[in-house]
Amino acid sequence: MAVFYVVNFLLATAQWLIVGRLVMRPLVRNPANAVWQVFLVSTEPVYRMTRVLTLNRVPERWLWLVSLLWLFAARLAVVTVQRALTS
Repeated sequence: MAVFYVVNFLLATAQWLIVGRLVMRPLVRNPANAVWQVFLVSTEPVYRMTRVLTLNRVPERWLWLVSLLWLFAARLAVVTVQRALTS
């Protein structure tokens, strides 16, 4: 059952990294900033997966929102399966 907790934690971390990227975007003056690069590198796999799942039909400006929705749906599925298996 610990697997479900780890997966849920990783999905939540990805969600918060996307939120952090959104908050930092207007504040970053130098795109080569190390902290900004960490946010870009850590959120890009989620964005790539969202592009694949939506067949590149989502404009870049809305990709963050769709990514958050996919992550939320995945977390909901994980929690639902976990509860079904433990009851």
